[in-house]
Amino acid sequence: MNHTSSRWSVIIAYAALAAVTQILWVTFTPITTDAAEQWGVSVDAVGWLSLVFPLIYVLLSIPFGFAADRSFRGALAWGAGLTVVGAFIRLVPGYDFTLAGQIAIAVGQPLVLNAVNKIATLYAAPSKRHIAIATGTASLFVGIMISNVTVPFLMKWGGLPAVLWTQASLSAIACATLLLALRHAPLYEEETRDAAQAQAPMLSTLREIWSQRWVRLFSLLLFAGFGIFITLATWLEVLADAIGYDSVQVGAGLGLMTAAGIIGAAILPDFAMRGYRARRVLLLSLAVSVVLLVFLATGMPTWLFMALLALTGLLLLADLPIVLSFAEAKAKARTAGAVTGLLLLFGNLGGIVLSLLVQLLLNERVLAIGALVVVTVIIMPFALRFPGLPARKLPSELDM
Repeated sequence: MNHTSSRWSVIIAYAALAAVTQILWVTFTPITTDAAEQWGVSVDAVGWLSLVFPLIYVLLSIPFGFAADRSFRGALAWGAGLTVVGAFIRLVPGYDFTLAGQIAIAVGQPLVLNAVNKIATLYAAPSKRHIAIATGTASLFVGIMISNVTVPFLMKWGGLPAVLWTQASLSAIACATLLLALRHAPLYEEETRDAAQAQAPMLSTLREIWSQRWVRLFSLLLFAGFGIFITLATWLEVLADAIGYDSVQVGAGLGLMTAAGIIGAAILPDFAMRGYRARRVLLLSLAVSVVLLVFLATGMPTWLFMALLALTGLLLLADLPIVLSFAEAKAKARTAGAVTGLLLLFGNLGGIVLSLLVQLLLNERVLAIGALVVVTVIIMPFALRFPGLPARKLPSELDM
């Protein structure tokens, strides 16, 4: 077998579908008030159109990870199908149908996103797998940015139907493209075929996975890193209001943070795959987050506000592909999907837990920010335990 070949058409088609899942997830975030008025429901009800995604992800991530290990292309096809079906259900007028569509998309999302490591294993050369994972994860943040930028414009141009029809069309195109790409046989299927046939029962496999120290470490780091990003994206407008920033400035800051995060997720994983750079990037991402939070509590000039958000996004959003790249190299072939599902579960769980923590403390803004600082500082020493790579060696050569 030629271990230098990669099938990038499949990887790019996958990244496009992954981006679409995020476009559909945050559809109503920038038009919450307008959508609530049009449907005659509360703002909280519209909020549930986004909140169902992390909740369903936490419930289904692990079993769907095992599904990917048993039948990768079948599980991914189901995820793509649910994404399209949900997008078209939303076209039926009324809040209830929109919620039903969002639930269908949310159920399909773990089947799509948990495939990021598996698709790298099957279609990318070993030396290029971290690049394939970076492509898949960076596409998530691209999708979020596309939705936040285009939805207000489409809403103003043609109302809610324009938003929903445009996104349904995109989902159909992305789904069809991926299904056509998946007709190509995996380049490295023989590496995982026997392992998939030897799949052990789910509970015993899960115990085996969790018994490995690196899995627990990686889960904790994603709980903190991804959780902080989700919490800032959710509550930054409220937390920054007291120090003089309005919704326009916060929106611009979050856009800058996401744009920088796309760059970081795309380029930093390759940089981090040498020596102890990954450890340093992870530690620096948490340290910069602490600095941002401290200034958020005490106040700062606009240039520093924007600069810290950009730097935090650049580093924090790179944590996900870095951790997943190391996980891909260290996980056994028969558990690659389950490991990815477990790690992404902890990332989403971090977002839920930390967001709820801030929500409970919102009446005491400084206390809410302080709680995030404490959590981040507690987890920072664990970043020092992240494995390093001897020069010119692959992650799979490292024993932890």
